[in-house]
Amino acid sequence: MARVTVCLSVFNGADTLADSLASVFAQTYRDFNVLVLDDGSTDNSAEVARRFNCRVLEIPNGGRGAALRRMVEEADGEFIALIDHDDVWLPEKLAKQVEQLDRTGASLVHADCWYEHSDGRAIDRDLRLPPNACSFDHIIPGNEIIASSTVFRRDQMIAAGNFASDTLRCCDWYGWFVLAPRHKFDHLPEKLVRYKVLTTSLANAGYRFFEAQHYLLSEKILPRAHELFGDLPPRQARRYKGILIQKSGIALSSMARAMEQKGDKRAARALHRRAIRTAPGVLRVWTRALRSLAS
Repeated sequence: MARVTVCLSVFNGADTLADSLASVFAQTYRDFNVLVLDDGSTDNSAEVARRFNCRVLEIPNGGRGAALRRMVEEADGEFIALIDHDDVWLPEKLAKQVEQLDRTGASLVHADCWYEHSDGRAIDRDLRLPPNACSFDHIIPGNEIIASSTVFRRDQMIAAGNFASDTLRCCDWYGWFVLAPRHKFDHLPEKLVRYKVLTTSLANAGYRFFEAQHYLLSEKILPRAHELFGDLPPRQARRYKGILIQKSGIALSSMARAMEQKGDKRAARALHRRAIRTAPGVLRVWTRALRSLAS
């Protein structure tokens, strides 16, 4: 049994999948196997995956959260490494991250990347975290963990509850939230991933992205705040919870802006009112709402 299971979910990604898998099989670290989950693709993604030495699992389309959860369940390695079907790893990625996991005992190690845009631009991502950063500092106020840069311990993710099937976006963020309590996250300050920023990416989905973010925070994370932050000093726990409440209000405000751009002022103003009730202390929420009323 391989020590690392590389997990890749794909939905209609045949055009980029071969490059992603080629970068996996070019790793200098060799103790891994590969699981490709074809999430109901209508193109030949599964056929492309079968050209490589990997296990291919074809399922009806269930979305990103369900795919992540299923891959963790199906994996048989001590560690799981995620990669998206349009991203590319540097050859030394797994070797460096497995070494850090062994050396530090961390539950999760993530790295930096280049954000590569379809117009040819490449932007460096160099995350800076203090040496004594809590695991939650990697994901609050925003998710600083790039999914394709992660390697984490499978048994600990399963024990923590695993990813949530009913999340279509921000799915990896939820997984990091449930794993963070009582577990150590490490950041490896090296660029080991070429992260493709596509116009069709979920992160650029506007209203749907902020709606998913608000759902995750208001329905999944904040109701469990006492449990998730229970081992932290009370002041730190209150600070994290307050930040997430503000984040939830900002997400509502961003949803309102998206509705304004669609010309639905009535829906936008309703969302602005909800944003103000959720995060009355955030100036940006008030400014956006007042501009909407004045227009």
